[in-house]
Amino acid sequence: MSKTRILFSTSNDPWFNLAVEECIFRSMSADHRVLFLWRNANTVVIGRGQNPWKECNTAKMQQDGIKLARRQSGGGAVFHDLGNTNFTFMAGKPEYNKAVSTQIVLDALQTLGINGERNGRNDLVIKDADGIRKFSGSAYRETSDRGFHHGTLLLNADLSQLAHYLNPDPKKLQAKGISSVRSRVANLNTINPDIEHEIVCKAIVQSFCGYFS
Repeated sequence: MSKTRILFSTSNDPWFNLAVEECIFRSMSADHRVLFLWRNANTVVIGRGQNPWKECNTAKMQQDGIKLARRQSGGGAVFHDLGNTNFTFMAGKPEYNKAVSTQIVLDALQTLGINGERNGRNDLVIKDADGIRKFSGSAYRETSDRGFHHGTLLLNADLSQLAHYLNPDPKKLQAKGISSVRSRVANLNTINPDIEHEIVCKAIVQSFCGYFS
């Protein structure tokens, strides 16, 4: 039977949080499952293989005091502020299953009145009057005996920062434009105005514990 650990970070420093995530993942026993909840202040986080000078407006970031951090997983560049909640699910194999961790998050949000869905990619979306909009993106990492799934939830993030600090793919920009990119994402406080980091963390913990009870 797997042993369960639930960890919260009270730091908003991305370098600390990502280092803790890495340390847990490397040192955890293969018979453990871990839930780690955290958030970062004003940070661009890039994927493992990304070039920051290509993906980010580094001059603007330096001017505004925005931190740059690299995560262990793949995927694209994202902007974090305190309007985001970040989650990491870790488990040894064969228990590790990203479909399970995704469902735990969706079940938690449902208790807060948010009926999210998983789309064909690694995103969670909601349907509203403006169509289908993304509120969560995920990335993954696996080794021979363990894996993790981490992602971010947009609660009340400043979505305008996406255009300030990230360099969009020219092909995507030509096809869709910045305004279209913004319209395809949504904060969850548009559905539940009372939502906040602590409330979401509590709901995810309850859903996590309920699933494995």
